Amino acid sequence: MQEETAKGARAVVKSRIRSTAWSFALFALPVVAVAGPWEVGGLGLSETQELTLEASWRRVGPKDTWAAPVFKFAAPLGDELSYEVSAGYRILEKSSGFTYSGAKDMAAKLMWQFLDETSSRPVFLMEPRLAFVIDDASSGVGAGFTTLKVPLRGGKRFGKVRLTGEVFYTRGFARNYSDMVGYGGLVEYSPDERWVVGVDLFNDCPVHDRRYHLRSNAAVKFKAVHNVELQGLIGRSVENRRGELATNFRFIASYTF
Repeated sequence: MQEETAKGARAVVKSRIRSTAWSFALFALPVVAVAGPWEVGGLGLSETQELTLEASWRRVGPKDTWAAPVFKFAAPLGDELSYEVSAGYRILEKSSGFTYSGAKDMAAKLMWQFLDETSSRPVFLMEPRLAFVIDDASSGVGAGFTTLKVPLRGGKRFGKVRLTGEVFYTRGFARNYSDMVGYGGLVEYSPDERWVVGVDLFNDCPVHDRRYHLRSNAAVKFKAVHNVELQGLIGRSVENRRGELATNFRFIASYTF
């Protein structure tokens, strides 16, 4: 009887040791992952080179916008830095029958994870993003002018759940552009190493205007093999004080090498 009790006690101790070791390893490792499709951005850096192919559809009132293909390339710059560049093709279709197409705005961004996650504090990251026109600005395919967006994010993992919060400021380099501010939150759940599901809530408005646009996106990430990840997203406006409600879909395939 005493021998069985001793064995049971040793098993409990071993289980607690393994659990403690796993928790320490989880928080000691940097947050590294393929970026998600949500509007609230991710917290991870690109540890290896990543090539991403994206296709999306967005409807706002009578206007449909297709973006395909969109190519993104990301790579590390150090322990705390990585970068990403993107370019692609976009098609606008209006109910009047007019169709416009051309190169979408090219973008480059830098990810700086200036504070690592530990058991007692969240991770923090800044991600300045510069987007500029490479096609005819009057076509309406892109924004029509250069923009600089600077998000600040923080997040923490609680077991299989990760919480992320974001605030941002966008500066537009054009006379008729009103700078934007916004914020959002994201909840992700990872039932295992291959699947992630999540929902975000995102809101933005002009700096000198209270006409906000509140929207939400639900998405899933699936790691098909060790270096290939597939993502899908569906989003919808909750309330849009600046125009009509928007609906959007996105499909993303990422390859790391």
